[in-house]
Amino acid sequence: MTNRALAGKTVLVTRDKEQAASFSAKLRDAGAVPIEIPLIAIRPAATPEAIAALAERLEEYRWLVLTSANAIRFFFPHVSLSRPLPNIAVVGRKTAAALAEYGVSPVLVPDDFTAERLAAMLAPRLKQGERVLFVKGDLASPTLPEALREAGATVDEFIVYRTMPDTSGEEQLLTLLRERKLDVLTLMSPSAVRSLARLLGGEANELLSGVTVACIGPVTKKAAEQEGIAVHICPADYTADGIMKAMEQYFSTEGR
Repeated sequence: MTNRALAGKTVLVTRDKEQAASFSAKLRDAGAVPIEIPLIAIRPAATPEAIAALAERLEEYRWLVLTSANAIRFFFPHVSLSRPLPNIAVVGRKTAAALAEYGVSPVLVPDDFTAERLAAMLAPRLKQGERVLFVKGDLASPTLPEALREAGATVDEFIVYRTMPDTSGEEQLLTLLRERKLDVLTLMSPSAVRSLARLLGGEANELLSGVTVACIGPVTKKAAEQEGIAVHICPADYTADGIMKAMEQYFSTEGR
């Protein structure tokens, strides 16, 4: 029998507009009522010409590292799939799934979906002086490229997209919180946390009272707690499916 613990729950989806639809569909399938108010916007950080020029030089690299589906979304339309590709390492299943849409499979996917784990798995495979291309967003942690350089690789970093606050739905969100119309607020990245904290300011505790806060993983949870936002749900599987399952388990508990 399908778990209907989320039936009737109003869930705020704060992802970028391009990514919100699939998550909202999962929520509707579970009987929830999603409301999409993006807290962040993902925008290209390089011209198509610059991306295409780099894509033309992929054969110069031994490894291509991609740590988000957004990196694939902006970079891979410019990649010629008829030419040899470097070995590809990605940070998790979501990124691997985005790559699969181009008919490409990664060589390396860590079992723990973090940049730290990817670095630990990739570093021993590198030879001194091997070239690595890291295609990333502007907020990517320096942990991975630093670890690969320490392992002897030559790492080129290319920022292909930027994450920016999306203020278009701020008044709607404040109204929903003040009128107590949200059951769950989902946060899928530290940048979304920062955008929310800026919006709520000193009213965070009051406005979030009675709202269940769900974070997609420990990095996002840590960012929320640093902003003074209490987190109720954080899955062990840092994916949209993982947060869905964790929310269902949370609301299946008697009295919720």
